[in-house]
Order: sequence, then C-alpha cells, then structure tokens
Amino acid sequence: MKNKKSKGNKLIRRLFPIIVILLITSGAFLWPTVSALYKDATTKVNACSVDTFKNKEYSLNNMKSYYLQSSEIPSDVKNAFISIEDTNFYNHGGVSAEAVFRSILSFFVNGGKITQGGSTITQQLARNVFLNFDKNYKRKLEEMFIAVKLEQKFTKDQILEFYINDINFSNGAYGVNAASQKFFSKDCRKLNLSQLSLLAAIPNDPQYYDPIKHLNNTLQRRNLILEKMKEYKYITDAQYQDAINYKIILDIS
Repeated sequence: MKNKKSKGNKLIRRLFPIIVILLITSGAFLWPTVSALYKDATTKVNACSVDTFKNKEYSLNNMKSYYLQSSEIPSDVKNAFISIEDTNFYNHGGVSAEAVFRSILSFFVNGGKITQGGSTITQQLARNVFLNFDKNYKRKLEEMFIAVKLEQKFTKDQILEFYINDINFSNGAYGVNAASQKFFSKDCRKLNLSQLSLLAAIPNDPQYYDPIKHLNNTLQRRNLILEKMKEYKYITDAQYQDAINYKIILDIS
C-alpha cells in the first residue's frame, strides 16, 4: 500500500510542471465558467441555514425526521467517519490540496472526466445537499467552492452534524439515526461500536455496502473502519478486538 502511494506521489511530482502550464494556458478560457460557478456556490451557501440540512433530512426520509444534534451523535460515529473518509477534517478549510491536485491530474489524463475520489467530508456534504454526482470539472469545481464557503459559515462540528444526518445509508435511510432504525430497529445511541462502524461503512457505496443484500461486503468495510479507528487512536486494541468479534445481527422491521 505504501509503495503504491509513494509511486503515486512521484508521478504527481513529475507531472506537476505540465499541469501548471496547462492550467495557466487554459486559465483565460476557463475563467468565465469558474467565475460563474463561484458566484453560484456563494449564492447557495449564503441562502442556506441549519434548517436547510434539517429540512433535507426530513424530506429524504419521507417527511419523518431522525435528525440528531452534534452533541447527540455518538462519538464513535464521528470518529468512524473521520477515520475512513477524512482524517484531516479538523485541520483543512474544506478542501484537501493533495486531493485537488489529483483531481486536476485526473481531469487532464481522462479527457475532462473526474475519476479520482478523495473529496473531504465538507465536499461530500456540498455534493449531497447542493449538487449531483456528475463526474466533470464543473461539478467538482463548484463542489470545492461550496465546501470552502460552508467552512467559512459553519463550525466543524456543525458540518460533521449535517453530513452524518444527510448522507445515504441505502434502503431509503438518510442519516445515521434513520439507518439505525432501519437495520437495528433502535436509536443509534443504543448501538455498540461494532454496530455503529457497520453503519458508517454503508455511505461509501450504498448499493455495494447494502447490509441487507451484501452483508459480507459491509462487514469487510466495517473491519477496515475499525482498523483505521485503532490506527488513529480513537479506540484501544481491546475495543477493536471486541468489535471485530461481535456478531452482527440485523433487525429489519
């Protein structure tokens, strides 16, 4: 894994001058589009409030709310998502410079299509609530602009709250508490570390990690999340072992 990452970083360093030249030469051509996207992002964020995200969750869950305030969300849920999705969440301003460069590289290499992931939690929130899942540079640029604006308007804890409440957990469940009710028939605050980590595994790909249809896939990602949580010192070795060994039994009502 480390060798692959090292090779990837070396490739980025070698291609950096080429990418810079391409950006400079294409800047004049792209500027009207970039400017329009920035203005649209600014308008969207200026018009949103905490209620925007609460209403979104309410609407996605068929006019039933399972929304949790930041203080109500189990710390294991927050730490699970940070560990697997965005380890630098509390330090960046909404966008990861390395991920941006990889997206730019992907754009030029793949004929204008964005094939690289690496979006921060804030970018994922921007895409889920304000945009769509089109893989092109316009959507990616506006996603980044919205993410930066969101970070300027809301606190980190609020952004994480919005994210955890609005993401797709498959089977029509949006937000961790709706997912907990869907798959375990109880409030997420009553779940253990293993169960919460299983839920955190789903949003990366709600179809592939659907625990009803593909529980083994979900368990594999749960195990990865637990490994990451242990690596980043969110849980102890003993907690990790207990969670790995816990037998998941779904309770679908």
